[in-house]
Amino acid sequence: MLSKIFLNKNLPLKRRIKNIISYFLIRRGARLAWKNMFRQFYASAPENFKSTSKEEEKVHVQYWSYFSKRVNLNTYRVCKNLSGVGNPKYIPEEIYIADIEKTLNRDIRIDYLSNKSFYSHWFPEGIFPVDYFHNIEGEYLNKKLETISYDQVREIASGLVYPVVIKPNQDSYGGRGVAFPVSQDELLHLVAKNKNFVVEEKIQQHEFFDKYNRHGLNTVRVSLYRSVKDNRLHIINTAMRMGIGGGLDNLSSGGILTYIRKDGTMNGFAVNKFGFRYFEHPDTHLKFNEKIPDLELLRDLCKRVAHKIFYARILSLDACYDMDGKWRIVEANVLGQHTIKFAQNAGQPFFREFTDEVVEYCKVNHWALK
Repeated sequence: MLSKIFLNKNLPLKRRIKNIISYFLIRRGARLAWKNMFRQFYASAPENFKSTSKEEEKVHVQYWSYFSKRVNLNTYRVCKNLSGVGNPKYIPEEIYIADIEKTLNRDIRIDYLSNKSFYSHWFPEGIFPVDYFHNIEGEYLNKKLETISYDQVREIASGLVYPVVIKPNQDSYGGRGVAFPVSQDELLHLVAKNKNFVVEEKIQQHEFFDKYNRHGLNTVRVSLYRSVKDNRLHIINTAMRMGIGGGLDNLSSGGILTYIRKDGTMNGFAVNKFGFRYFEHPDTHLKFNEKIPDLELLRDLCKRVAHKIFYARILSLDACYDMDGKWRIVEANVLGQHTIKFAQNAGQPFFREFTDEVVEYCKVNHWALK
């Protein structure tokens, strides 16, 4: 890819050199990050790294060779060994980060759209969690984003029903910085220590999800793709995340996930961050074979929300099913969605039937060639 950037006569030399440096750094960062991740994968489940068919691996390497002369086979082998399904269109993790996502979601300003303090201003009430107050760059704001004093913050806090949620309004990947204060004093202590956060309701989940893990919200991750051909939105994959041992449902916090098939049923097994398989929940011993309730309603809701998130061709929404049997969106993710393994570990290429059109688009419109 570096030679393609350098030989690209459509850009002046100075711009080409700048893009070469940027691409090299991004690709190197992705390679090192996944080298460490795969090392942890291997320590957890070495059987997932067994070599597969030489012919299959050759086809896989050829399919992705435009982006790299040395395609890392670890992604393919893990996906094949976990799912039992070989498919050359599994995206190598490093290529997804350096070439695919950055080309599809080229405009970095889209990250503004994932700020949790703005959800209630873009979408009707009842879709996202009810927000009580915010802090943006040290300034306290009420739910209408009007400036308020600390005394007003204390007044709002005194009238809340606890527990509530306080979390960063951006960059809360993996549940980082999320807390569930159970009293006014605990909330105000956290408020005094932080800035750039939102305080919102703690949604009570439906008994269907509660039975898997009662210690926290179990969410469904829905990934959507806006076609480069006609701009239509497509749901490309869905997965249910669950906490274990009293932790959050995020994989980076120790959670597990099971893939959800197109018919709404669970995939039969769950995996943790490192590809270790579970055939029942380790705490509740429930099997991963049930059908998710009202999944079509969730799909419709996600498309309505994603339609208002512009400039992103790939995005994901985290949703929960509340105690009243209503789907709610918890947050939107538009950058840094390194969760392609949710689908691929279950035997589905991340972009499913749209993989070819994504690859061809990224070849012609690669961010480093523009």
